[in-house]
Amino acid sequence: MKNFITPLFLIVAMAYGCLSSQNLWAQQENLSLQDAISFALAHRPELRASADWVRAAEKDRDQAGLIPNPHFIFRKEDLRPEHFNFGEDSQSYWEGQQLVETSGRRGGRIAVAQQGIVRSRLQADLERRQIILSVRESYWHAKAMQALAALYTQDAGYFQQVIDYHQARFREGKVAEIDLLRIKLEGEQIRAGAANAKLAFERALLTLDQEMNANGNTAWVLSENMETLEMPRAIPVDADPARLRVEGQIAEQAIAQAGAAVKLQKANGRPDLLFTGGYKRDVDMDSPVAGIQFELPFFNRNQGAVKAAQAQIDAAREMNEATRNRLLAELSIAQREYNMRRDQYVNIFKPLFDQAVEISDISRAAYQAGGLDLLRFLDAERARVDAQLSYVRALEGFHQSVASLDYAEGAD
Repeated sequence: MKNFITPLFLIVAMAYGCLSSQNLWAQQENLSLQDAISFALAHRPELRASADWVRAAEKDRDQAGLIPNPHFIFRKEDLRPEHFNFGEDSQSYWEGQQLVETSGRRGGRIAVAQQGIVRSRLQADLERRQIILSVRESYWHAKAMQALAALYTQDAGYFQQVIDYHQARFREGKVAEIDLLRIKLEGEQIRAGAANAKLAFERALLTLDQEMNANGNTAWVLSENMETLEMPRAIPVDADPARLRVEGQIAEQAIAQAGAAVKLQKANGRPDLLFTGGYKRDVDMDSPVAGIQFELPFFNRNQGAVKAAQAQIDAAREMNEATRNRLLAELSIAQREYNMRRDQYVNIFKPLFDQAVEISDISRAAYQAGGLDLLRFLDAERARVDAQLSYVRALEGFHQSVASLDYAEGAD
């Protein structure tokens, strides 16, 4: 029997050929993690919708800056039902009116609309970062499922050799039937695990396709090496972690947006000036007409709306504090998880994997030479499979923790 190939990267490489030989897809294309992110950012409709929302907010800003339209009025007075000459016996007025927003409403509208632009841009950035996180998590999960499928495929191939070997010895009368049945049972369990791993891999690829908005039209061969430990992105030492997160920036912007709303509501309580100018044509004389009109804010100074807007500032400040506390807690958790995942992989699961493979290789050689009983041989194989699964899961957890830490730090 051939020795089992131990390095994980060789196992994964051999799995590519095994999977492609089964015609799972019509075409295949190498896909790195950065390629997956770039593809998603270019094809996700949510990002195009976010850009549309930004443009809509910019148009609202343009609309808020427009001044009121002038009014034109034509009026006829002293109309009599009898013995009346419409052109000579009536008075004619031509008037124009223009509202001048001396209250500051126009500036208030512009400030509120500008805050809407800022918020829509922050929401677009948040959508983009969340898509990147989802793609990274889906990519590494699919990569882990690919590695598990490759490991199970190799184990299943090895056990098929063992089964063939024992069947030949059983026909020669050198092996008991119970030993052959035990080997077959173990082989069936390995094949069942391989089938489940293959199904999980295909499902993970479909999930990755969904996150990328690839619509299942392209087959991806995930080209990243799981055993290459990526490092979290560095952030400035003196930076405020909560303000690096888009969620924190949105919480702070809500305070500014509420402040702009307060100024607008105060302006709505102040009077504007309506200027009137025109021409009066009477029976005996013509003369110009001019006037000014404004409200007297004796009773309604919009005080209720002002207080409501001020309460929104208080609420925004409280929510900002709550958001900061949550973001700092998420960062602390992400940092601790990254450190634990890295320590577990380096100091526990990788040595465990190497030891299990070494013990399994020795057990295989000893069993083939007749120096080891079947039960101990099967125990060594089970330990090998368990160590392989734990090893891949530990690698997946490590890469997921890096993605979570980058997101929690606001790194871009």
